[in-house]
Amino acid sequence: MPDKVILINVVWMTVITGMLAFTVALYGQKADQSPVYGPYASAQAHVASQY
Repeated sequence: MPDKVILINVVWMTVITGMLAFTVALYGQKADQSPVYGPYASAQAHVASQY
């Protein structure tokens, strides 16, 4: 029977690998949407005209 440390390491690596695979699969299905920070492009002319 394997040592307790080896068994714990195998279980730990299995859990971490499963979580990583789940994360990659989850974010791989998302659409590529960049968050918008600041004013939208249509508001740039209005903002520039204030100065």
